[in-house]
Amino acid sequence: MPDIIIEQSQEVINYINMLKLPISGALKNHMVHMISGIITTEGNKNISNVYSRLTCNRNRSSGSRFLGEYKWSNEYVDYKRINHSLKTVRENVPEGTVGFFIVDDTLSKKDNSTKKIEGLDYHHSHSDGKTMWSHCVVTSHYKISEYSLPLNFKLYLRKQFFGQKAKKLFKNKQELAMQLIDEFTPVTETTYLLVDAWYTSGKLMLHALKRGYHTIGRIKSNRVIYPGGIKTNIKEFATHICSNETCIVTAGDDNYYVYRYEGKINDLENAVILICWSKKALSDTPAFIVSTDVSLTTSTIVGYYQNRWDIEVSYRYHKNSLGFDEYQVESLTSIKRFWSMVFMTYTFLELFRVSKKRSLKLETIGDTIGYFRKQYMVCIAKFAYSCAEKGVSLDDVVAKLGVAA
Repeated sequence: MPDIIIEQSQEVINYINMLKLPISGALKNHMVHMISGIITTEGNKNISNVYSRLTCNRNRSSGSRFLGEYKWSNEYVDYKRINHSLKTVRENVPEGTVGFFIVDDTLSKKDNSTKKIEGLDYHHSHSDGKTMWSHCVVTSHYKISEYSLPLNFKLYLRKQFFGQKAKKLFKNKQELAMQLIDEFTPVTETTYLLVDAWYTSGKLMLHALKRGYHTIGRIKSNRVIYPGGIKTNIKEFATHICSNETCIVTAGDDNYYVYRYEGKINDLENAVILICWSKKALSDTPAFIVSTDVSLTTSTIVGYYQNRWDIEVSYRYHKNSLGFDEYQVESLTSIKRFWSMVFMTYTFLELFRVSKKRSLKLETIGDTIGYFRKQYMVCIAKFAYSCAEKGVSLDDVVAKLGVAA
């Protein structure tokens, strides 16, 4: 009976080779194997399941050594992946295209009984409305033209994790976001930083301006503004606005009633704040959006901000389809390497999706994952047919595939 269940995906092999990583062929094969396994594995994506998808020669211990013991730098692999992505975008996107650099954070939640995994702590979950036992990861994402690409990630660790070295090593989430901004090299001349209300501090927005990026983001209702030179917060100010002072802005399928404030805020001498309601009577709770680029029209600011949703969509695919939360390794080295492989998998899928969008009708990452899973099933059928030709019994084929008869 053949040892290999299916041949490695040539598309994945080509992608790894294009990164020109200065690593051994064995390590490259591990990367190809893990990416292919992450894509084709349905259900839980622990290392055993991922490695058993393509061959029964490798097992959990082989994957664990790749993530925890072998000598390679996930930071350098991420650097090469990001550079290749941006080079691909640069070659395919017109120079005048506006790009959006998006920063946010997400939680990788674990069961409370999980104590041996390094770096876990209780972090506030916005979706759950309470603290959750988890890793907190600050990430960056790039949206430009048809491309929506994950870039980099930084693990947020609380100050006590570093002990006596905390003063030197600890970075809060704002500082990690600024690191991500510093590491990014835009493809085109105009790039906007898109963030939610947790990252629109004056310090971060000024840092982005120094790097050449205007910020568009949500802000909290207690932000101080100075209409007519009078100090107040935007929540209080919003209560005095009448519906005839707003304009209608359409974003996607939704209409918003928007009031535009332009002037000083407590962090910047001049900025735009949009106060947005979804009801004409202004009876619902408004949302507040800030833009440091005062030259943009109200509708453009709202339209640009809609692109921030891409990072939320990416989190959903990372977790629901690519196993971002499903690691069972314990060391931070192994965890970061696993995340690096998940980010590489997503990047490969997105570049493939854009390149084959029309010929294969791939609109989403979900479509692309579905395409490769169908290809995998074709390979399984070929494997079974090959075994039948060689006289291999059905029981042996079933055992080889690791499925129940």
